[in-house]
Amino acid sequence: MTVALDYGQFTLSGNLDDDPDFTTLLRDAHVDAHIASTGHTVLVCVPHQNNFRMPLRVEVWAAPPPRDFGHWEEIFECALAVDGGELWYGSPTVESRRCEVPDGRYGVRICGRGFVNRGWPGSTTPGDVWRVQLWPSRRNLPDRRIRAWHPPETGPVPQAG
Repeated sequence: MTVALDYGQFTLSGNLDDDPDFTTLLRDAHVDAHIASTGHTVLVCVPHQNNFRMPLRVEVWAAPPPRDFGHWEEIFECALAVDGGELWYGSPTVESRRCEVPDGRYGVRICGRGFVNRGWPGSTTPGDVWRVQLWPSRRNLPDRRIRAWHPPETGPVPQAG
């Protein structure tokens, strides 16, 4: 599906009745790993400020998916419970989108690539794409960032003189 992302963050929620304190989630995500969760909701901080035409693929696996980490620039993992058969994608100021997902407790891998800069300025369609993989898990995977994208070095700024 194609979704919109604003303010450099998005959430995935497995239960709309879960009413997390998004300010606390955002603060916790910015402390270190750029990800924070409550069990039913996860917030991810991403490199771009916004992307109003962002491809997002949601995959449900029967077992942990292959670790194709070399194909992705940002990678996160966490645990998430889904109740009600729907996973909701959300981002500030944009309409939420839903995806059918069977109820259950999942391990989640969130991967992104195609970044051009961190933050703003930028484009409203910078070209990044994201994938969310879910698999049944009894373990409570900790919120963690596996890979972080770093902008390419631009070199020293020439000095006038």
